[in-house]
Amino acid sequence: MPIRRYLPHLLVCLAVALLIVGAYATTISLASGTVPKALWSTNPLAISFSGSGGASSSGSAGDSFKCAPPVTNRVDLHTSVSSPAKISLTVTSSTFDSCGPQFATLTITARCLVSASECEGTYLGTITVFQGYTTFQPTLQVAISVN
Repeated sequence: MPIRRYLPHLLVCLAVALLIVGAYATTISLASGTVPKALWSTNPLAISFSGSGGASSSGSAGDSFKCAPPVTNRVDLHTSVSSPAKISLTVTSSTFDSCGPQFATLTITARCLVSASECEGTYLGTITVFQGYTTFQPTLQVAISVN
């Protein structure tokens, strides 16, 4: 049988064809399923305040963000800070039913968690827009200065 003689070659050709079709399908799905970007009106953002009151000291700044393209499902904001034992970073609202096309305004607050002498310094915070397990870039960089 001549087909038996060429069967390994045919199987290799079939495997290569399937790989090409799979790569093309993946490329098309990635292009159509692009992750939205987070657009911040001010990035980086600076918060500066006196830490003389120790744990009762705080400073705030306003910012706004939207997603492009707009997202019609819920998004969450996650905060982080370089020294979470010394300072906290919070936002007025961490959940939004949708994101974009208009900017959503929020207030970002940094608060001392320790005594005045321990709180003094410079910290870096970030605010990230999430939808499920997807992160929208870029994150908001927050420079915190406590004097």
